[in-house]
Amino acid sequence: MHFETKRLVLEPLSMQDYLVFESGDQPNWQARGFTNPHRHLIEGPSPLKNRIRRVKLLPQYSEIALLLAVEKSSREIIGSAGFHDLPDEKGMIEIGFSILPEKQNRGFGTELLLGMWRMILERVEVKILRYTVAPENEPSMHIIKKFGFNLVGEQIDPEDGLELIFELGRKEFSERVLTSNYYVGGEGFEPPTSSV
Repeated sequence: MHFETKRLVLEPLSMQDYLVFESGDQPNWQARGFTNPHRHLIEGPSPLKNRIRRVKLLPQYSEIALLLAVEKSSREIIGSAGFHDLPDEKGMIEIGFSILPEKQNRGFGTELLLGMWRMILERVEVKILRYTVAPENEPSMHIIKKFGFNLVGEQIDPEDGLELIFELGRKEFSERVLTSNYYVGGEGFEPPTSSV
């Protein structure tokens, strides 16, 4: 599902995109009207390996597995976000995201997360939003705390080490976040507009 926020276009990876990445190449972004000069997902940390494996097992997962964050003004990929899996039996879904270091501290992370959460809550089976973060990741800790997510535990991630687990239910998200200044015109963010 392709959608937009005020400053971003969110473009999901297709099954073909995953196969191109798996072959060691990257898709032809210019044919889709944007570029990847920072080589996002190609260089540095990337969730592609895990996402490719899961998408091949469950093709319907591909539309929420990873979405590219394309800055409208430059038409460049500046980050990405995606859900680790489909909702579990409790309706919990976990998000991960990344913004290029040179684009951080400008509200893009907040805008990206809000757009993704709003989009996924259009699915009635989603009941709980989860966000895990390393305690020393100050920018992410700042974002999750300002939204009022609840600390529900911790885990040891095989790749990332200690992570704190934050969750917020659908109703609480609507009450705390969608009616807050962060959503209603705050931080340069407007409600996303969907197009299929």
